[in-house]
Amino acid sequence: MAHLDITILGQQYKISCPEGEQESLLGSVAQVNEHLKEMRTSARTLRSDQLVVMAALNYRHQLNTLKEENQAQTEQLNKRIQQLQDAINGALDNTTLLKD
Repeated sequence: MAHLDITILGQQYKISCPEGEQESLLGSVAQVNEHLKEMRTSARTLRSDQLVVMAALNYRHQLNTLKEENQAQTEQLNKRIQQLQDAINGALDNTTLLKD
């Protein structure tokens, strides 16, 4: 495990992450900080802990939306694959009948 020192909203944290994922995690930290700064400018009355909760809810909502979209696309692809398999099987059946 790798150990990193990160800062979110001016608070420093020591965290661990799997080896080789440090850069990705640091990129995520930068994105979170940027999102929190944007939220802070539009909602100046919120405390830091409230901002973090709101950001977590926003991220979770985005994740759920993407999961739903992914599920719908997967279902569409599976349906199309089944249609193609049925068409191929039908063509193969016709070819077999013509040979007989």
